[in-house]
Amino acid sequence: MNVDLLDDLHLAELAPIIWLQSWPGVVRPVLELVSVLGTDTFFLLCLPLLYWCVNPALALRLGFTVLAAAATNAIGKLAAHQPRPYWIDPRIHAFSAEGAFGLPSGHAQIGTAGLGRLAAAVARPWAWWTAGVIVALVCLSRVYLGVHFISDVVAGVLLGLAVLVLVRRLERPATAWWRGRPLWVQLAASAVLSGALVGCAALANAPYAGWVVPPGWSFAGAIDPESLDAVVSMAGVLLGTLAGASIMYRLGWFDAGGSLGARAGRWVIGTVVAVLIWYAEREVLPQGAAGTYVGYAVLTLWVQVGAPVLFIRLGLMTRRGKQTQDAGRGRAGSGH
Repeated sequence: MNVDLLDDLHLAELAPIIWLQSWPGVVRPVLELVSVLGTDTFFLLCLPLLYWCVNPALALRLGFTVLAAAATNAIGKLAAHQPRPYWIDPRIHAFSAEGAFGLPSGHAQIGTAGLGRLAAAVARPWAWWTAGVIVALVCLSRVYLGVHFISDVVAGVLLGLAVLVLVRRLERPATAWWRGRPLWVQLAASAVLSGALVGCAALANAPYAGWVVPPGWSFAGAIDPESLDAVVSMAGVLLGTLAGASIMYRLGWFDAGGSLGARAGRWVIGTVVAVLIWYAEREVLPQGAAGTYVGYAVLTLWVQVGAPVLFIRLGLMTRRGKQTQDAGRGRAGSGH
């Protein structure tokens, strides 16, 4: 779609946004809360709980799906270079300030892919209906808050569905191939894929060399939509996730079951250490892309490997095969 056609479409979409924002103020806090459900931050905060305390395999599948959606969304925004509604029209209230480009909607794309992955795991009609309703509400919230055009959220949903389909089709053969490689190859591939993510984002920006914020976007305020900071953060998370999963596979994985007290202990200890790591990285590591990349990689490695190993040593978690071995010994003992 060419730029002029997008500009005309955006102008046509302003009236529906203004109408939505004329709704009673009581809906605003509700839609602000709903909007959170489509963020990568929401999923990344929930993933450690799912990984440590419920189902590590599902957590990894969900994590890779969210990462794929977030990464392709960030690259798509850079490739499209399109504004948000409140950037171009003072009649649109900015209920949520955003510094990145608008097309496609990240909340719509990540919400569709992430909630769709959870619905696929549940594999029940009600799960799909629930995911669909939540995604629809997230899309509505983004338009109401003045940060997206309707076309932005439609594009986000379509891309989210594409990511979901591709991830589900590729995860089995990709996992089988990955597990068949030596650990050093897995770690090298993790670094290469992580770097490729940043490279793809830079290439998406390349055609816009010398770009400056258009005068017509004067209502955007202080923005830096071409920044690669978010992509660098995702690249660090991707490195930590791939490398951590590879190392944990070699260590034999773990059992995420146990008593409610043990699970609560894991979550509290793991979260406290994660916060300390996050704080220490900001105090110790240099500011800039390199520090951000290393910081997010280390934090993700803690979640993937460091925390489970610590939990096992503290007796809050068992290795995946240990309970099976103990049960086998019990059965053998009862036979004597």
